[in-house]
Amino acid sequence: MISNRAGTRWKLVAAVTAAAGLLLATLVISPGATTRDGRSSGGIGVQRALAGDFGGGSSYESRTVLGLFSESVGGNMKVKIPRSEWSGIRNVRIFAKWNTVERAGKNRYDWGPLDAEVNNALSVGVNSILITLNGPVPAWAIGKNNPSPQDLGPPRRMQNWSDFCYAVAKRYKGYVDYFQVWLEPGWDVDAPPAAQGVVYYSSWCDFTYIGLMRAGYQAIKRANPDAYVCTGSMMNGITRQESDFKNYEILLAGGNQDISMKVHSNNTDIVAERPMYFNYHGSIPDGNVELGVKAPRKVWYLAEGATHPGFEEWLCIQNPQNKEAVVNITYMFQGGATQNQQVAVPAHSRYTIDVNGTVGPFKDVSAKVESAQPIVVERPMYFNYHGKWTGGSIGAGVPDFATKWYLAEGATQPGFEEWISLMNPSALPTNVKITYMFKGGATQVQHVYMKPTSRETVNVNEVVGPNKDVSALVESTHGIIADRPMYFLYHDAWPGGDTQFGATKPGTSWFLSEGTTRNNSNDGAFEEWISIMNPGNKEAKVDLTYMFPGGGTQPGSKTVPAHARETILVNNEIGPDKDVSVQLNSDQPIVVERPQYFYYHNRITGGDVELGCEQGGRDWYFAEGTTREGFDEWLTLMNPADRDTSVKITFMFGDSTTQDKDVTLPPKSRTTIGVNNSVSIATVADGIGMHPYDYPQYWAWYYSTVVNILNKNGYGNKEVVVPEIGWPHAGRAEFSAEGQRQAIGEVGLGGLFGAGCKKIWVFEDIDPAVSWDQAFNGLFDFNGNAMPAWWEYKNWQGNLPNYGNKPNHLW
Repeated sequence: MISNRAGTRWKLVAAVTAAAGLLLATLVISPGATTRDGRSSGGIGVQRALAGDFGGGSSYESRTVLGLFSESVGGNMKVKIPRSEWSGIRNVRIFAKWNTVERAGKNRYDWGPLDAEVNNALSVGVNSILITLNGPVPAWAIGKNNPSPQDLGPPRRMQNWSDFCYAVAKRYKGYVDYFQVWLEPGWDVDAPPAAQGVVYYSSWCDFTYIGLMRAGYQAIKRANPDAYVCTGSMMNGITRQESDFKNYEILLAGGNQDISMKVHSNNTDIVAERPMYFNYHGSIPDGNVELGVKAPRKVWYLAEGATHPGFEEWLCIQNPQNKEAVVNITYMFQGGATQNQQVAVPAHSRYTIDVNGTVGPFKDVSAKVESAQPIVVERPMYFNYHGKWTGGSIGAGVPDFATKWYLAEGATQPGFEEWISLMNPSALPTNVKITYMFKGGATQVQHVYMKPTSRETVNVNEVVGPNKDVSALVESTHGIIADRPMYFLYHDAWPGGDTQFGATKPGTSWFLSEGTTRNNSNDGAFEEWISIMNPGNKEAKVDLTYMFPGGGTQPGSKTVPAHARETILVNNEIGPDKDVSVQLNSDQPIVVERPQYFYYHNRITGGDVELGCEQGGRDWYFAEGTTREGFDEWLTLMNPADRDTSVKITFMFGDSTTQDKDVTLPPKSRTTIGVNNSVSIATVADGIGMHPYDYPQYWAWYYSTVVNILNKNGYGNKEVVVPEIGWPHAGRAEFSAEGQRQAIGEVGLGGLFGAGCKKIWVFEDIDPAVSWDQAFNGLFDFNGNAMPAWWEYKNWQGNLPNYGNKPNHLW
């Protein structure tokens, strides 16, 4: 019962405010009065709205709506509100409980009870109906890993929820225009009320609710593109503290999502890279960048990997296919030992493996990842290297082994430690020759023997000595994989690390999508370099084209001697505060990498490196990606063509939901996409729901706080709506009929309307024959007699636009 829930909630807020020492005055409020803590009774600096403030509008989004929420229109609202007053109701919100509609099994719908409730709402004579799609989840769809009560958490398969939302929206198209996805997910298992047994969402709102919202929003829009869809209330407390808005802060910023991506260009080849900056666990700052792969594959190889103390290794698997992928991983260790693992990755989703937990500590490890259908694989690692340098690195899987690998970047300068990781995935031993190439053309050779199915590591500093910029050519008698991890303290100030597999051949054309020379008080400082390796016998003349956001280019050039390595400091070439992509064309085959070091936003130090791309493509895939706390994820897109191109980015999440974003890339340009912002919950909602169940003088403050969070995240055009609001019950001595009147009059609703709120549904507060809390001073008493609050409600309705009633019955 809502009345029981509201009573529990008001007992909670009374306890919280008493504990906080907030002494609340008697809520018999007159205009302009203040409470004992000095706050205005009119709603924290908000003036009451006037009749002339309300405009019309044909779209559901533009409407100003005031309505009532009822748990039972037929059994409660129509019984307790006299027929003579029905015209004042105007708009109604009702529940669609999943386990009532689809209790018997998948696609076995019992529409009778919900049809009756919709018909009862229509028979009152309404402009609109809002349906809150909510649990409990039917037994056949329950997520078995949910905390108790399991049927109030996310379903086992999000597609089942999507299908339910679609079915409801399709059935009532033309009759129901507004939808809310779940009632109050903010009251979850770690919200403060959970300590008193009050849980309305058996999961973690800041991690899992956005999947429910995304699936519900997309399904409703497929069924009825004109429908208006809002979120549930994500408040996790009513204490007037910042912590009450934690879920809004996280989800409106796009946080706490593990993401894979597919980038598709419609009409020309592009290049796509994914930079990420992070403070892992709040103690390991760094960043990494990865060039996407052009196509999923059935087999991937990862040469580098470690689970030594201070190292955390993960495998991220993207399944972009339409069916589940069964994936087998073979871990390979130094000396030839192996270990196997099998996982199932749902369609259109991202799956993460904790390698430390799988193979145990103190391991240098390579991996072979196999699937019956094409997938994409990446390996993130985070480390505290020797207890002195912290950071993280990333590496995409390699689709094939080869007998030659080219590593353009490398350094044994002070503060740098370089390694080469070699993986022999075959059943045969192999001999490996490494040719190191230095500035000016000098070389040095090393030989390594590898056992079958083994991993070997070379300490480059020990082999070539200190103070070297070095490239390397790795050659073997049988196919292997070569990767280059590096750890550093750049400028004796920026610690970090990176890793990069080699190129299998040199080329005459290379593309680098990511790059920046920003240096300012907001963005921090960046130093970008380009490392060029010329493994051939002739001098190479290299032409560079720098490309900037919106278009515009700048030329450059570099000569690289035979068997040599040369480096370009991009900051010196193009100047500061530029985001830049680069195309390199050479008259001789070369290999290109881009190291970059940074003090990101003046709070995260580190560095990363990426191998150039020899040729653009129409499709790019990224298995890794996250917007968890401390992570900023970006996507940089380079269009080297002479014409615009339209691009679709498909985000794939761990719960099998997906989301698309369309962008247009100008010719000869670099474009940057903020991934965190692109997957904000604001992108899958027409309105952001909020239920401010506190004293009425604070309703507008709660509303304005959420508006400010939207503005901070760049979604100021997204409205905040109040699908449910109630007020303290009159059973408490301090609340009189006059206080109830002002809650619906100038204090509560007046504050909300004055703050800019356009859509509000009020809990009807019609008590049963015996009121559980003696609350007889709401809209009506339990005998159906109108109270002063009802006349305030009707007065608002008289000032609001009447958009015309729906039919009075389904079909």
